[in-house]
Amino acid sequence: MKKRTHVVLFLIAVLFPIQAHPARTDADEIVRKLRKKYESIKTLQVQFVQTIYWSLADEEQAVSGTLYLAAGNKYRVETDNQIIVTNGKIVWTYSRDRNQVIISALENSKENPLPRDLMLKYTRESRYSLIGQTRINGRDCYELVFIPKKEDEFLVRTRVWVDKKTWLAVKIEQEDINENITRYELKDFKINLPLSPDLFEFTVQKDMEVVDLR
Repeated sequence: MKKRTHVVLFLIAVLFPIQAHPARTDADEIVRKLRKKYESIKTLQVQFVQTIYWSLADEEQAVSGTLYLAAGNKYRVETDNQIIVTNGKIVWTYSRDRNQVIISALENSKENPLPRDLMLKYTRESRYSLIGQTRINGRDCYELVFIPKKEDEFLVRTRVWVDKKTWLAVKIEQEDINENITRYELKDFKINLPLSPDLFEFTVQKDMEVVDLR
């Protein structure tokens, strides 16, 4: 479950050799607009499909869900089997099949950076290049590749498809040092609309097993 939580939040979380100068100029402009778009997001609701390919086992796993983000470091991720919620201070990770909730302090969740921060981090701390243009689910997109400047990063390569009209990432593909590949397909974006404060709280029921790590 910890592995799944870590990978999912790379989303909730989200969103590469440098080419000749003209392509680099285009990439700079695209990344600038991508960063500006994510900096302007105060609330976000988006549907996602996450597909993970495990290289060693040669297996693939898929899960779909909804991500909610709000100011104050608040987010909520819902899938068929799991709910991850934070109110900006406390993180609840609830597994439906185990009826178990793990409670931790957000400041101690170093392995799960905030989703919005992750996307901004990629645009600031990676080398990037424009690979080309393509269509994703009927959308005209730019395809970018990001490679971290530091050699010891867990993620070695990230491909991002950016919608030309909205400047949002509609697809993200990450490759780690173990050659595992995680792919996110994003749709039905709802940006800067009111979200209920209740989305970012979690009520522990009496019959739940509680693991409190605070």
